Amino acid sequence: MTTRIAVSLRWEDSSDTVSAEAVARHVDADRNACLQGPGPALVDVLDAADDDRVELVGWSCDDGPVPLSWLRRVAGQWVRVHENGPTVVVHVGVVRPDQEFTGEWRIVTGAEAPLHNPAWQEFPSFRHHLLTCRGPRCSAAGAADLHARLQEKLAQSHALDTEVLVTVTGCMYPCNHAPLIVVWPDGRCIQLTEDNLDRIVSELTGSSRH
Repeated sequence: MTTRIAVSLRWEDSSDTVSAEAVARHVDADRNACLQGPGPALVDVLDAADDDRVELVGWSCDDGPVPLSWLRRVAGQWVRVHENGPTVVVHVGVVRPDQEFTGEWRIVTGAEAPLHNPAWQEFPSFRHHLLTCRGPRCSAAGAADLHARLQEKLAQSHALDTEVLVTVTGCMYPCNHAPLIVVWPDGRCIQLTEDNLDRIVSELTGSSRH
């Protein structure tokens, strides 16, 4: 017997229940799991599978790069720990809603890249830690789009992971200021809007001082 699991790959996908249900129908999945973000963790869903074969279908609503390689890493770690477990395979490409599902698979051998790396031992050097809230009120207030645009502007300024380290979080309060970002070590809570995107980037990168 086979268990097929539809795995959301991005934080934003994990909270998109409508797309998750649509993808599950599209690929005929038995269960859903999340690589990251809220929802059932992939390893927990794998632990609950009791069939001889498990098929993992990574999906995302985003058209850009998504962490399919991390799906293989996590699955590989699970296979290494469960030597007598089921055969695990991963769909060869990212599945997106309304796109063709090829049904081509690649076996997870346990020789995949590990979850640890010496380069990940310490925080990268940065001046500001930017926490972007994806709680229910912030998400309803358009956080996903505004956060993506803010991150794109930071990338264009060559500030991502150098000047500014961005971390997505759940609800942080105060929710009346949604969509909310918090800047550390300053401890500033900022309501993100169309009008202040450029100013925030300028403040975080220090370009306003030039």
